[in-house]
Amino acid sequence: MPRIPSADHISSRGAGFPLSDPGTGQHATNIRKKKAATNTIQVAERIESKHWHNRLISFCKKKINRIIHPPQSVEVSDLVDDLTKHNPKNPQKVLAALKLHTGRSVKLHRSEDGRLGISDGKVAISTETIEAVVKSSQLSSMDMAYEYLRKGEKLPEGFLQQIIIPHIQRKIRLAMQYEKTSRLPVIQQQLQGRQQYGVRPEQQYKYIKDLLKKAGIDDEKSFTFERMLEFKKELRNNLVLPIEEQKSATDNNVQGTDHVGLTDQQHTPPQLPEPRKTGHFIEKEDRKHIQKLASGERFFSKIHLKDIGNRIKRALLRNKRNQIIIFFGLVAGAILAAIFPPAGMAIGIAIAVGLVTDIGYLVFWSTGTALWRRVRMIRGLKQIKKYADFDYTNFDKSNDKKRKKLIEKLRYRCTHKTFTEIYNAYAELEKQAIKIEKMAEKESKTFAETIALVKERALYSERRKKLKANLFFFDKLIENVVISRTILENRHINDLEDLWNSKFKDMPDEEREKLFKSVSRKKQLIIHGHQIKTGDKWMQRIIPHWMNRSQSVEDQRSPDETAIEPTKVSAAFKSAGVLKEMAQDFFYKQIKKTLFANLVNAFKIAGKRGNTINITPVAPKVTLDGALCFVAFFFAEMAADHANTKINEKRMAKIIKKQPDYTRQLFGKRLRTGREEVGTLRSLAKQQVEPMIDHLLQSIASMEEIGEKLEDAKQRSELLNKGPFGAMSNEDAAILILKHAALQQLLDKEINSAFGTFHRVVQEKTFSWNKKVARKLIDNSAQVISSASEGLGRRRTPQAAWAADLPPYPHNEIQRLSSEDFLRSIRDRPCGCLIIRFRRGEISEGLALKEIRELGNLDELRDLRTWIDKAQKEGSYQKHEETLKLFNSIITYIINTKYKSSPLQHPIGNQRPIDPV
Repeated sequence: MPRIPSADHISSRGAGFPLSDPGTGQHATNIRKKKAATNTIQVAERIESKHWHNRLISFCKKKINRIIHPPQSVEVSDLVDDLTKHNPKNPQKVLAALKLHTGRSVKLHRSEDGRLGISDGKVAISTETIEAVVKSSQLSSMDMAYEYLRKGEKLPEGFLQQIIIPHIQRKIRLAMQYEKTSRLPVIQQQLQGRQQYGVRPEQQYKYIKDLLKKAGIDDEKSFTFERMLEFKKELRNNLVLPIEEQKSATDNNVQGTDHVGLTDQQHTPPQLPEPRKTGHFIEKEDRKHIQKLASGERFFSKIHLKDIGNRIKRALLRNKRNQIIIFFGLVAGAILAAIFPPAGMAIGIAIAVGLVTDIGYLVFWSTGTALWRRVRMIRGLKQIKKYADFDYTNFDKSNDKKRKKLIEKLRYRCTHKTFTEIYNAYAELEKQAIKIEKMAEKESKTFAETIALVKERALYSERRKKLKANLFFFDKLIENVVISRTILENRHINDLEDLWNSKFKDMPDEEREKLFKSVSRKKQLIIHGHQIKTGDKWMQRIIPHWMNRSQSVEDQRSPDETAIEPTKVSAAFKSAGVLKEMAQDFFYKQIKKTLFANLVNAFKIAGKRGNTINITPVAPKVTLDGALCFVAFFFAEMAADHANTKINEKRMAKIIKKQPDYTRQLFGKRLRTGREEVGTLRSLAKQQVEPMIDHLLQSIASMEEIGEKLEDAKQRSELLNKGPFGAMSNEDAAILILKHAALQQLLDKEINSAFGTFHRVVQEKTFSWNKKVARKLIDNSAQVISSASEGLGRRRTPQAAWAADLPPYPHNEIQRLSSEDFLRSIRDRPCGCLIIRFRRGEISEGLALKEIRELGNLDELRDLRTWIDKAQKEGSYQKHEETLKLFNSIITYIINTKYKSSPLQHPIGNQRPIDPV
């Protein structure tokens, strides 16, 4: 007989209706451990499992396994007896759950007393099906009815009488008892309904049955979600408000229905006016059903088809330039075919054949490129799993190779897939948010409009989840880039500081600047096509603050884009580069055309019949008219690409400054939407990510060369007894210092350009829409629910509600503070603002890591590490243990290398705050 798991085992698997509070106990601990274990490898495996070929393989494996190891047949009566142990108070629900998951294998019937019965016999049932039956039997009666609807099944005969109506009677009784606590007034219509409802069960049953018929539910076959909501509307207007609405009306946090006191309460009743009656109220169980419907994965559903259409439309709008060039290329090919038709072929036929050939060529290579990228994506996921298997908190050289490989694989995925997925997901989220705002603005809504609003809210929640999932790999790329940038800055920083102190600290300022300026134009300091920009106070911009102790940190000018500049090249050099690129492109296209022509020729040969077959391969043909067309379109495409990049860079500058921007339309101009701005940043980020990663990896190699030169200089100096770096000349020392600084300046410039801006702006705009939608839904709570912003905005905790400015705590009192109290004392400082933004979900892990590296102040880093140490020791942050560990590791690494600080004695938290992350 199949194994019937215990109730504890079922609930611990996380599916179905939880039997206990999910925030406490061993069940919550297990969930936290599972969430803490989620990492790059698990996400990659989850994406792999969704690929169509993997799903096909899994489906076949299950079918084969079911054939080889079929489920055992058991007596239905024995099975029901064992299953009833999971819900002994309501065995009727067990029968209904069994029917739901076994389908035609089990037949239900109504006995003489009206109760559900089951036909005896044998049934083949697997352990997985039994687990699903147990989970469903633990649902509420209404949730089980909705589960039938979601599966497209009709309720079994007798379900209303034996399960639904008793459930409704119990809810009515508890709601009337709760009125003694809420002290809400009862309107005249409700008093009249209660007289008809009576106290006898038979009278109550008849009254509920009449209301069901009034709503259109005559039997199980006519049961629908909309009719049940109509019935609930009649119930609340004629009998009693549901407990959930009473709580929202009084805004009183009292105990749940299982602990409602039946005796008179001692507290003063709330002095509230009679609540405004709306014609409807969507309860939690109804919202949950709508949310599950909205999160369904049916490919051919209306929403999925609409999303596919929107993606195709956005793809066409994104590639307008390429489409125009392709169109004119086809026109030019048709004109050439008309001017120079093949021998013996009419002009019309020549044009038609030429167009078909050109279109076939484009389709063939576009499809081939897409398939090749698909293969590389599949293989790339496996490599991401391989190279992500290391300790992110370890910054030693042992992990450098895997981190470099992981960055390369993440770059390819982000360039060809993730950026577009983020853009599409954000565009759908923004459109959904605008739609919700318009719907929520209407004060008086019909019943259908209220249901539609709840559906749209559930769909918005799914859009948020999808955007967060699509941001995962980009966030991991940012995270590893920031870690590599931190390693680049700090791995040899102590030796460089010793070099500075021994060579240049006591050198006169004029002599030092003259020396550095003389070596700044050397070939060794040309960094990826950029050179150091010398000018007024240029050394203050290029040399980090730890090398310039003569000024305070406040007087230091932070590094900016003016510290380095692109190298100036002559027009002849630029022309040579363009000609080289054109020759390579021409040669590549000739190879593609030749391969395609030979493929077409092979199909022609395969279709011919006869004794003699000419199998001579097609040779590449270069004609004057074809070469001229290629040159013309090459320069046209290059000019269009250059102009488009300049336009996008101007738009990005306005986005960074948060200035309004306009775009043309048929009549006049209009303000650009958020999704258009994100599309602009996506285009630039896609262009810049590949060279930026190349520069990062080359910079890491250059950093290792710097480290080797420093080590070699120290060893030679020891042999010659010349001091720490006496064997190295001042010019070589200046070159090493400037090269190390220039590498950092260039990487900061590239990371903070479109690459980092795209990552930051998407999160800022998403958070802004979340707040707007939450505010609209809260303002609309009279028609929906008081907690309509659940999942969209964070509620204020009692600790966070303190508005008074708190004085700084003495050092000896910090150790006794909890993480929440300590955060309150630093909330107005950069480190406190960073923590608050991260906990609210305003910034992701990668962006938080980037801002941690940019703090640049020892006190801020120490206080941030103090809060992390407190949070790690408190149970409410266990699910974020890995993130806090990574933050703590990189802060410690920066402090120990950049500031040479001694280990700090961190205070210990003594309270468990509410974790709003």
